[in-house]
Amino acid sequence: MNTTIAATATAQGRGAIAVIRVSGPKSSEAYLALTKKTELPEPNNIKPGWVYDGNEKIDHSMLVYFQSPHSFTGEDMLEIHCHGSNIVQQNILEVLFRLGIEPAKPGEFSERAYYNGKIDVAQAEAIMELVSSENTQLARLATRQLAGEFSAKIKSILEKVTKLSSAIAADLDFSEEDLPSISKADMKNKIKEIIEDISNIKLNSEILPRLKSGINVALIGLPNAGKSTLMNALLGYERSIVTPTAGTTRDAISETVELGGMTYQFIDTAGLNTTPGKIEKIGIEKSIENIKSADIILLLIEPNKDKETMDFIKNNDLQEYIESDKTILIHTKSDIHKSTEGISISAKNNKGIKDLIGKISKIGKSNAASSLQILTERQLNILNNCEIGLLDIQDKIGSITLDIIGAELESVISNLNELTGDHANKQIIDSIFRNFCIGK
Repeated sequence: MNTTIAATATAQGRGAIAVIRVSGPKSSEAYLALTKKTELPEPNNIKPGWVYDGNEKIDHSMLVYFQSPHSFTGEDMLEIHCHGSNIVQQNILEVLFRLGIEPAKPGEFSERAYYNGKIDVAQAEAIMELVSSENTQLARLATRQLAGEFSAKIKSILEKVTKLSSAIAADLDFSEEDLPSISKADMKNKIKEIIEDISNIKLNSEILPRLKSGINVALIGLPNAGKSTLMNALLGYERSIVTPTAGTTRDAISETVELGGMTYQFIDTAGLNTTPGKIEKIGIEKSIENIKSADIILLLIEPNKDKETMDFIKNNDLQEYIESDKTILIHTKSDIHKSTEGISISAKNNKGIKDLIGKISKIGKSNAASSLQILTERQLNILNNCEIGLLDIQDKIGSITLDIIGAELESVISNLNELTGDHANKQIIDSIFRNFCIGK
């Protein structure tokens, strides 16, 4: 790329330090103009010094000059670590723009890194998620993806598919010669192995929208079981209305909280009234939906309501959800009566809440322990398409010709290349980098 770009890489607003990035062939000229020096510094070493606009000092900054290809973008780069005043940043950028350096577009630094072979598309997507991450789990998984773990798995699968496709192509090209051919039984076994590899990636991944929204935790129980009081205790402030009147909560109320580096979405559901009115019945139907879709269920039972609660569960065919490992049995109002089963709490007096949070975190972390990477919806759709294509070949392999199998495998190869950006069309690449922030 012949142009040179510049932008502030740090968040907008006043701060202690701001970082301005420059990338392209004019980076060296920018360094000399800003510092009034006649020689470039040793690359990849940070140097303190005054930054000038002509003969006027702008700021005392730290500067790093990177020489191609040893930089983030693979081009010559300059980073100016200046004081975080908006005016200082603006004055430095004005000097750069007068040199013919252009303002960077959103994601343009990462896009240049991609086109110069420093990162692939999956790593670029990881950068975006790392920058925007709002919980520790997402940040850690994005870091692993940035390190290339996901890309390595995709390249391993791609190598297997390509090898199989090449064997079929050779068999077609030399079918009349006395050369060993790959049998359809061998093809089927190899395709089965590739399908298992794709399934394992999906099985050991967190889907990005779900990871951002958090682990769903449904608080359920009969009316007046203490769900709203517990909800407020878990949040640390009054979000749900609490009154002595049973059935105060008639619709689900949700709030997001971070516990132990993971995001949880707590849902205070309508009470499971055994004799509901018309409006309450709608709320209960939503509560049942929340039970079925929850990652963790907090089943609250107040004193002397065990049988009534379990009867409701049984009558609505919810046993499989309640008896699973994701359900925590909670006996509330321990200040009135303390049960020996499950966890006893008094949300009103904040008793047992710490133990309950520990139990919730334990289940949440066990769910996340198998997660090795994150998948964006784009990546998941591509993997699904590959899996469907391979399953189709596997099912029809006895009745279709080698040229059809080869064509189907080429389609899978094309899809896999889209995951890392190899041979992906420019429209797909542009749509990914367009969502980045300026300066990244």
